[in-house]
Amino acid sequence: MAKSTNTIRECGRLFSYAKPHWKMVFLTLLCMGLFTLFIGAQLALIKPVIDRLIQGETVKATSGTYRFQKKNGPENIISSLKRKTVSKATGTTLISKFETFTKKFTESFTFIGILVAIMAPFIFAFNYLQTYLKNHVMWSVLMDIRNHLCEHILPQSLSYFENRKSGELISRLTNDINATQFGLSILFDSILLEPMRLICGFGLAFYFSWKLSLFTFVLLPIVVIPVLVFGRKIKKYGRRSLIHLGELTDAMREMFSGIRTVKAFKMEEEEIEEFKTINSRLFKRMMQTVKAKALNASTTEFIYSLGLAAIIIIGGYVISTNKISPGSLGGFVTVTAFLILTSIKKLAKSYGKLQESLAGANRVFELLDQHPTITDNPDAIELKKVEKEIAFNNVNFAYDTIPVLRDINLTVQRGQIIAIVGESGAGKSTLLDLVPRFYDPVNGNIKIDGTDIRLIKRDSLLGQIAIVSQQTFLFNRSFKENILCGRRDASTEDIQDAAKAANIHNFIINLPKGYDTVVGEQGVKLSGGQKQRVTIARAILKNAPILILDEATSSLDSESEKLVQDALDNLMKGKTTFVIAHRLSTIRHADRIIVLKRGCIVETGTHDELIGKESEYKKQYKIQFGT
Repeated sequence: MAKSTNTIRECGRLFSYAKPHWKMVFLTLLCMGLFTLFIGAQLALIKPVIDRLIQGETVKATSGTYRFQKKNGPENIISSLKRKTVSKATGTTLISKFETFTKKFTESFTFIGILVAIMAPFIFAFNYLQTYLKNHVMWSVLMDIRNHLCEHILPQSLSYFENRKSGELISRLTNDINATQFGLSILFDSILLEPMRLICGFGLAFYFSWKLSLFTFVLLPIVVIPVLVFGRKIKKYGRRSLIHLGELTDAMREMFSGIRTVKAFKMEEEEIEEFKTINSRLFKRMMQTVKAKALNASTTEFIYSLGLAAIIIIGGYVISTNKISPGSLGGFVTVTAFLILTSIKKLAKSYGKLQESLAGANRVFELLDQHPTITDNPDAIELKKVEKEIAFNNVNFAYDTIPVLRDINLTVQRGQIIAIVGESGAGKSTLLDLVPRFYDPVNGNIKIDGTDIRLIKRDSLLGQIAIVSQQTFLFNRSFKENILCGRRDASTEDIQDAAKAANIHNFIINLPKGYDTVVGEQGVKLSGGQKQRVTIARAILKNAPILILDEATSSLDSESEKLVQDALDNLMKGKTTFVIAHRLSTIRHADRIIVLKRGCIVETGTHDELIGKESEYKKQYKIQFGT
């Protein structure tokens, strides 16, 4: 019961995305209903057709077979049976009135043919409209889910992405969305249309023979029980298959992004074996899903065939005992076979497919249910400018349970240049990641002009900070668009001035398309130094009062480094600047040098102060310069 409730809840959640498109949904349902009614009306004409073909005949059983024999009595037995059966069965005049109304238009095959022909354009029109409209709604809903997913994931904190494989996230945004799309196509097709056809079929079946119609209800629980059982298995195996598909996607992403390493160390065979292993696990899970789906479909077909056989046998019996007219039996069998049983069969198969799709939708919903760990405080304020200082007060930080920073106390005045040095893993980058609130301290606080940064709106805070990281990243767009990330409303002149300051302008203008040249995926068409200078131009263009340079000149050659360092020196004037650099020569003129060791500040002072005494800084300086 709980699993059925989950299915209903998940389907309801998918349908909830259709609320903004309710007008289109209403039109879709209207066209589906009218299409079903016209199909039903055509099938209702089977009865008068068959009755007219054998009018005046009755049924007699001989040696286990059925044959028709003329009756010369003044009254047709079919009319007599019709009056008796209909009046007793319904207890109402609704069906009788309907028969009286239709009898006027079914007096000949010509009239019946004309009626069918009149219905044809309506069936065409409503079938076209319901097909187009339901697909319009489905793709609109899918587009909304994709947009909602993107809007929801990107604001997540940095730790959210660092704790997940990028390939797995990509798989959820592609493979799981595709599975969700398949589920939507089932919901807006079979789940909406087939119940209408089923209701229409039961209505016509009661019209033809209410007693035989009761038999069809017996089939429902026989079909539903195995469908529910196999549906649960399909969903379970489908979810596991999607997990392995995510692993396969991540393996491919890692393989291609590290192709230079794979080639350099001749790792092709190992990577192929790893890929085959993951692919084999996916294959096994997929075959479990296929097995459950095959059992579900085969069971449905088996029950369908038995049900059809039983209806034919029972129908033959009742007609041999003159309890139903041949036209009513023919109409009942046709409606049961082509509407009721077919709809039940389609719904059963669709349920299995829906369960497989809901496995993907459920994984999408898991992403949507994740909430950012770093959000704006309800009372957060705007940071319009930095006037005084940035203060770290007893700041502690840990990744999960691993301590990284301990008791950091540091005050930086406006306009100061602070260099942070230390061995790898000392916590330098982590310390600066706390300033733009990529992470929040476990204990302690960071204040700007006396205000805890957790009480400042993040957009406002980030607007005051420019960052150049050692991990250069460029979008697969033009130079102009990549530099514009610094300030979206910048003019062409501003962009070029920033590029000149970063010593990349001359290189760009000598390209055939100049600033409109696309840099390639992750700047693959550029050297490391060129990519770094573009990111520096981006920071220069932003012109923020707080500047974070995390190994900003690490990828530059000596000549470029000097030119860019000169530009950075001019840029840093009047700005509060944090510099991380392994090349200690680049930070000699910093106002203060902070030495970190094992997450703690062990020394602080100017270059001359620290080099003039036995210190950790002097030790590192001697290692670099051999003096």
